[in-house]
Amino acid sequence: MGIKSRGFKAARNATVAGAAVLGLVLGASGAASAEVNDQNRIVSDGLEVVVTQEDTNIHGVAALGGSPFNREFFHNGRGTVNLLGEKAADTEGTTMQFGYQFAWAGSIDGAIGVTYSTPTLGADLKLKPEADAGGLSLGEANVKIGNVLPQAYAELELTPAPGIEELVVAEGEFDGDFKTVQFANVHGTASGVLGAVQVRPFVRAITANGDNVTTYGQAWTV
Repeated sequence: MGIKSRGFKAARNATVAGAAVLGLVLGASGAASAEVNDQNRIVSDGLEVVVTQEDTNIHGVAALGGSPFNREFFHNGRGTVNLLGEKAADTEGTTMQFGYQFAWAGSIDGAIGVTYSTPTLGADLKLKPEADAGGLSLGEANVKIGNVLPQAYAELELTPAPGIEELVVAEGEFDGDFKTVQFANVHGTASGVLGAVQVRPFVRAITANGDNVTTYGQAWTV
């Protein structure tokens, strides 16, 4: 690649909204026809921990504004954590992370940012007195969309020299033996970069006892 590694450093954005992170991590069954892009596994406390990336697509697009020093991409796909073995369903405190490794050839006051949105569904419930029974009954329920597109953002500052850095975009803790994340148009932008940027998505599981397993996808050039 002609890119020198300056070591891996985890970068986190403390302002990532907890509600948005939880909204991103969804429990659902995976599609039977999903294309498995990468998978890795370990054994922790007698349980097999399997982390998978499926249907990954990172699509580079022309950067808005037309600057030759800017890059943009969109990420779609799915990440899944499965715990297999006796009493796997009773497991507590597993952390699931997703993020990217970025590589660049050089930058001028450069940065890479990742934004994602997660709509939330809310309900207003109003109680009214029940005249006959002397109790309370549900008077009306108004379902509404709350915080229509709450956004979370994570950013990585780039060094002027070539480098490779890791950015944890979001993480959430779950109980049980299964959790999946659907990536839908996660938006990445790079500014002040010289040359192309390489993007490698990852999904990681960290068990309650500190064991961890990561699946790294292929590198995409944008």
